[in-house]
Amino acid sequence: MNLKQFIMLIRVPSFTATIIPMLAGGAIALRTGRFTTPLWVDLFVVALFMQIATNVFNEHGDYVHGIDRFASHGFAGVIVKGEASAAEVLNIALAFYAVAALLAIPLVIERGIIVLAFGLFSAAIGVLYSEGPLPLSNTPLGEMIVGFTMGFVEVIATEFVSCGKITLTGYLVSVPVSLLVSAMLIANNIRDIEKDRMSNRKTLVVLLGKKYSQVLFYSVFALSYLWLLVMQLLTGDSMAYFPIITLPAAILGMRYLHRNGWKYGVEISSLLYLLYGIILSLVLTI
Repeated sequence: MNLKQFIMLIRVPSFTATIIPMLAGGAIALRTGRFTTPLWVDLFVVALFMQIATNVFNEHGDYVHGIDRFASHGFAGVIVKGEASAAEVLNIALAFYAVAALLAIPLVIERGIIVLAFGLFSAAIGVLYSEGPLPLSNTPLGEMIVGFTMGFVEVIATEFVSCGKITLTGYLVSVPVSLLVSAMLIANNIRDIEKDRMSNRKTLVVLLGKKYSQVLFYSVFALSYLWLLVMQLLTGDSMAYFPIITLPAAILGMRYLHRNGWKYGVEISSLLYLLYGIILSLVLTI
């Protein structure tokens, strides 16, 4: 496997799903005046390595379960193209998890067992999403569980590691982050709906059908913007609704998907999530 194939395998565009929770949780911690930079940096690397491992597990699990039988848009296809064996890909995933575990030791020592609980839960979801006799990705719960883990769990874990406490703002901010991570996965499953049907997967998108899944996708994005008003009302922060400035870009993205199909649904939803998340994180530092 060469460098280009490795970069494809780890799915770099999906890194926004880790970057935004880390930025948002860190920004909230910064507000407390107790922000600890080395711990945040350590957690960022740990979370990124765990996501890479999860992405690689997904490549391995989908191949083993007969879902990815040929190279297609959205996954590396290193196994089906003969560029790496299934065992090699699995070993890469395990190696990233092992390094993440070692790097997490200082976090557990400094912040205690709650950090260990966050880490074990996230690691378990990363494996169970694609591996085992009934992967979560084959069920209607996949989108919700991924959103909860990479949204709620990562935001409050980041805040806790960075400053030693979890605030109301942390819980509130985790909601739109969870929603937009789920939207990325919904977009992915809309794109892959025919492949998933042939593989007898029972994702939420397969059960709803393409038409109603698109409605769900648009609704999740709309709710993430409506939630800004809820945050403003509950926190009294006059800047909480500022990410609304990204709404025109979101509308343009939705129109593109509606007109041109969902081949680039993951890329577009990931970019919109990045814009929303960066603006939200910047606002939280003010």
